[in-house]
Order: sequence, then C-alpha cells, then structure tokens
Amino acid sequence: MFRNKNIQFAKQDEASSINESGNAVSSNKPRGAAKSRSYFQSQVWDWMKIILIILFIKGCVVDQYTIPSGSMEPTLQGDPRFMRGDRVLVNKWILGPRIPFTNIRLFNWKAPERWDIVVFNTVEGSSEHKTLVKRVVGLPGERIQLINGRPVVNGTMLELPEDIRDVVYYYNDEDILRESHAASNMENRMFFMRLRQQYPYKYGVLDDSAYLDIPEGHYLMLGDNSLNSVDGRHYGWVPKDKMLGPVFAIWWPLSHRRDFSGFTQTWWGQGLLYGLPALLIGWECLAYLQERKRKRKAVQDSMGEGIGKNP
Repeated sequence: MFRNKNIQFAKQDEASSINESGNAVSSNKPRGAAKSRSYFQSQVWDWMKIILIILFIKGCVVDQYTIPSGSMEPTLQGDPRFMRGDRVLVNKWILGPRIPFTNIRLFNWKAPERWDIVVFNTVEGSSEHKTLVKRVVGLPGERIQLINGRPVVNGTMLELPEDIRDVVYYYNDEDILRESHAASNMENRMFFMRLRQQYPYKYGVLDDSAYLDIPEGHYLMLGDNSLNSVDGRHYGWVPKDKMLGPVFAIWWPLSHRRDFSGFTQTWWGQGLLYGLPALLIGWECLAYLQERKRKRKAVQDSMGEGIGKNP
C-alpha cells in the first residue's frame, strides 16, 4: 500500500505541484517551454503581419513626406528642422501601385494632371534632396515656354489656378537679367548672377525644340516660389516613373492643415485616414485579449489536473 502511494505521489510531482496559495504550478518544463515558444512565434507573426501591412500602405497606397525647403511657398511651407516644415500626405495609389523601394510601377492608372502638386524622386544625381515636391505645369507631348511669368502651351497662354494667380510668377532667363540690372545693391545683383551660373534656366525657356517640346511620358515640374526653386527649368523633364503621387493634404502642423483634393471630406477618405489605424489598433487589442484568455484557461486546466491527481 505504501509503495502504491509513493508511486502515486511521484507521478503527481512529475505532473504538477500546488504552491502555498493553492495555485497549480507545472513542473513539466518541456511542456512549458513549448507553450512559451508557441506564444513567442505567434507574437512575431502578428508583428510581421502588421509590418507588412504598413509597408504595403506606405509603398502603394498613402504616405507622408516633409517639405524640406521653401521652393513651394506660399502653398507649402518648407523647413528642414524637426517637425517644422509642412508634412503632406501623398496618394500613391492613384497613379498606380509600385514595388516598394523601386521605380517599377505594377499598373499605370491615372496620369498626373496640370497644376497637381506631386512628390517625385529627383532626376538630378547631385540634388541635395532625393525626394522633391513641385507642381505639374507641362504635360507630355506639349510645346511649352515661360513668357511674362505664365506658361504658354502650344501657342496659348494659360491662366494659373485662382489660389496662386496673384502670388506665382514663373521666371525665365530674361526675367533674371532684368532683375539683376534693376537690383538696388551689389549683394542682390550678385545673387541673380550666381543664380544664372549655378542653375541656368533651359527647359521651357530657351528657344530650342529640345528644351520646349516635352517627350511622351514626361512632365515639366515647377516650384511656386519660382525665384527660389531649383526645378524643371534647370534639370529638365520628369518621367512618370519617378513620380510617387499627388499631394492631397497637409496634416502637420495643425495650423497649416489643408485638403487639396476634397479627399478627406468623403466618407471613404475619412475611412482610410481614420479607419485603417483604428483597425490595426483593434486587431492588436483583440490578439492581446485572446492570448490573455488562453493563458487564463491554461492556468485553470493546470489547477484542475493538479487537484484531480491529489490523493
């Protein structure tokens, strides 16, 4: 009889033990280690799914960029300092999704429209900023020339959009020479001379077909702050493959918030902006609650087994 009881107690000790508070504590270390690995793998997989979703959204759907310079003022306020420059939201889906970190576009959907503000990768290797933001002024197949501050397209002078009509003037080389001669002091005159030497205006300026006729699939991109913008007049036509997407809103700072497209006023726009983050947060909370419930059940089962084996 004593031998049977010793065997029974030995089996009980191998399976589980009861601590002073009455909770069952498993001494089956391999089983506990397996549960721990399973939980860790589950958490890693959950985080991997979240990261993949975020990469897909940022690479193919919508992303944000900081305006580093003043080339688009007064429309966009630029400042390279932390959280100073405007932060804009870019619709990457509308032009066609791209393979992240490449210029390869999976599908070509809507083409950029004139006056769109577009974020694109620079075509100039020596550019200080690798990602730029400018306004679409010239379209593929057009003959464009900047005259008296306005774009002349196929012989017709275009009117600027109403919101920039009184503040934007697109300078050509003649304008720079005139400003240089009219400068009130040598410092201002030297500024215009250096501007002509360092960033000569050619595209949309020189009376030469190579600089006036926009090739198919390319665009002329100009900054609103024309006198302080290194843009397509200097580095030339921008291919669509370099374009990341049009700017549709300023989201930071709060005092500069602006919706350029009406996107954020639609139900589906608000669903995308607020629904996706809420969905990700809800998904993580649900996973946490499910894991907590699983742990509680495991403890209860362990306690039940320990009590059932107690003689």
